[in-house]
Amino acid sequence: MKLAKISNRQLLFILFMMRTTVVIALLPVLTSADAAQDAWLAAILTFFTSALVVILIASLGTRYPEETIIEYGARLVGMWPAKLVALVVLWALLVIASTDVRIYGEMLVTGFLGGTPLTFIIGGMVLVATVAAWNGIEVIARMADVLFPLFALMLVLSLVMILPLVRLQNLQPVLARGIGPILQSSITPTAIAAQSLVLTVLIPSLTAPKLATRTALWALAGASLVLVLVSVATVGILGPSQAARSVFPFYALVRSIEVTEFLQRIEALAMFTWGFGLFIGVSTVLYCGAYGLAQVLGIADYRPLVFPMAVIQTTLSVQAYKDVFQVLTFFKPRIVGPYVLSWFVLSLLPLWIAHLVRTALGHRNKGSG
Repeated sequence: MKLAKISNRQLLFILFMMRTTVVIALLPVLTSADAAQDAWLAAILTFFTSALVVILIASLGTRYPEETIIEYGARLVGMWPAKLVALVVLWALLVIASTDVRIYGEMLVTGFLGGTPLTFIIGGMVLVATVAAWNGIEVIARMADVLFPLFALMLVLSLVMILPLVRLQNLQPVLARGIGPILQSSITPTAIAAQSLVLTVLIPSLTAPKLATRTALWALAGASLVLVLVSVATVGILGPSQAARSVFPFYALVRSIEVTEFLQRIEALAMFTWGFGLFIGVSTVLYCGAYGLAQVLGIADYRPLVFPMAVIQTTLSVQAYKDVFQVLTFFKPRIVGPYVLSWFVLSLLPLWIAHLVRTALGHRNKGSG
């Protein structure tokens, strides 16, 4: 397959929008559930734990900058074990994309389209993402270039308008219940860093693949800053108890903004912005899934796999969760933590072990020679 190229800046935009979309949708309620008024501390801690996940994924890929995980996996553990490893990664990407689009669908049903079937909303979003994925990662990257300024602008405007409403007394006392709840609240945002698994396919497409880890960490830093600010705004305005009970707390905050008596309900702009981020994320994951599966099956062109995978993704998104509360249950640390950890144990851990053993043997042979 001919490999399309994108710049590291475009990768940064893609990763930032992928993570921030989930951050502004669900993470405030997830991080504030256990940490209460210390949710912002959990958000800060999340950067460091998520950075470890990003480094685990990206730094192995940068050692084989011209190959995807299927290709360097075959060199490290053999062809068939590498295909099994790749299938674990592809399943992870499918679950991530299905869950993300389900969250957005639930937000639209909750806020605007109460009578619209969820399947129609999810199917519409996946269909648009499918067209982008079919046209390739270059098209997705150019769309990210176009949408990122609008995405960032709406995000900044939303935060600027709600941050002055923060009541600092809602953020106190700090560390009243110790470090334990903060550590527990950081598990879910860290698990969501598994979105970075797209790097296992995208690194060879970068114009500077050796800098992929740095690019991914910058994207993570930006998204983590947004999470800290959103956590401060959510808890500081709603209070720790209401923030933990609200399903979409940041959406509720933006909805309360009244610029003037004649300019209200600006949350529609925020919803469009979140939709842009979700579109980039879902189309990227769909592209990576189809491209990776084509390599596993030995198919020359990934495009015939895009639409079947889109159908599977839509079906999984609708059927995997009964309602939004089951989505929230999935994100509980005791569930999502071990589940995501199993992805890494079954995929990247064997590859890292094989890489380290191979490197050590190579050094020993050089020394004995």
